[in-house]
Amino acid sequence: MNEDNNFRLDELPPEHPMRQLPFAAPDGYFDTLPSRVQARVQYKAKPAFSISWSWQRTTASLVGASLIALLVWQTIPQRQESLPNEALAGVSNEVISAYLDDQGINVDELADSQQLHSSLGTDTTAIQYLNVQPTDIQQHIKDQYFTDNPTIGS
Repeated sequence: MNEDNNFRLDELPPEHPMRQLPFAAPDGYFDTLPSRVQARVQYKAKPAFSISWSWQRTTASLVGASLIALLVWQTIPQRQESLPNEALAGVSNEVISAYLDDQGINVDELADSQQLHSSLGTDTTAIQYLNVQPTDIQQHIKDQYFTDNPTIGS
């Protein structure tokens, strides 16, 4: 049953199906191929803005934020406390007077206000300079209370 069917292709006639090209394309196949491919492909819209995580981007962001924080820390002025008396002891009166003149402060008014503040002291000693007796203050409080609340005492 095993017959030898060996033959050569070039011995076959040219119209024989075995001599035809096995992958022949029909006429106009490649002319319409791009439009057929585009019709089958679905267009997937890319997002306009997407961020993906990476350690380089994270490191760069942290370094940038640290640099900004450092610059802000360095540029914010420190709170200046009042100068102690020893620091002003070496400044001459002429320099102080010139500074006050530049700032538009009258030296006489400044001296008067300092004397007034030093003479008043605390709030309890200020009442002594008003020449008011404690009984007068208590009477004024009672009068004020009764005028604000007319239903009391009737």
